[in-house]
Amino acid sequence: MERDDLDFTGKVVVVTGGNGGIGQGIVDVFSERNAHVVVADFAAPLNQRSSLGSGELVDIKTDITDRASIDAMVAQVMARFGKIDALINNAGRGEGMKRLANVTQDTIDWILDLNINGTVNMTQAVVEEMKKVGAGSVVNITSAAALSGPAGKNDPMYAGAKGFLHAFTKSLAADLGPAGIRVNSVAPGWIVPETNEATSQGSFWNVMPIMGKPDQANKAHEDALASGFGGAPTNQSDLPPLRKLGRPRDIGYACLYFASDAAAYATGQVLAIGGGGYMPG
Repeated sequence: MERDDLDFTGKVVVVTGGNGGIGQGIVDVFSERNAHVVVADFAAPLNQRSSLGSGELVDIKTDITDRASIDAMVAQVMARFGKIDALINNAGRGEGMKRLANVTQDTIDWILDLNINGTVNMTQAVVEEMKKVGAGSVVNITSAAALSGPAGKNDPMYAGAKGFLHAFTKSLAADLGPAGIRVNSVAPGWIVPETNEATSQGSFWNVMPIMGKPDQANKAHEDALASGFGGAPTNQSDLPPLRKLGRPRDIGYACLYFASDAAAYATGQVLAIGGGGYMPG
């Protein structure tokens, strides 16, 4: 039988923020590949969900800004499955339109706590379990805002926090490689859920009115294409080289690769998934 390095049968994957827009795409991709998927999210599921493969789908309410909540989630996972093969650090958010002149100390503290402290604490807790078996994969979801000044100018604290994660990824990859643990990053560009209903209460689609809603972005894109012009959610003249919208599953497939045996020799890398709009090198 031909070996399938993208099969996750028997493997355990923890996805933070798994009930959000991008998170759902990540969860679905791993679930279809037969993984046991643990959704570690403070937000409740948007709808009743079940596994799409042979593995289990478990939702554990987790606040990544609270180390005790993280430790409790990891303990539950270890008691139920006995291991964690992959961690997808997807939870995170910015303020959207908080340019430097408008950034307050409360904004700074909130963004750093969620995007940096939460990711660091989650990684620290999970990596301790991975070290015991000498194997594991961590994938950090960053952002195109950390790859491009124009992309991050409207929310420099968020862009900076995601830039931290790029450096964090590389340093951890060097540190944890000898322990058999790989660490990589996926940097999404514009990712638009298929419908409004596929966004959680805390999604930036619901807290940043300037962005509109996914249904509006999808219709604007379709109308622009029908006119022969093409267009992105916020700027009809600003589509990347691949003239289409990114979807949550696009991020899920990138995470699947990095977490899988197919990427057994890949660590410390940043993969931009944005239709070619951002090309790190």
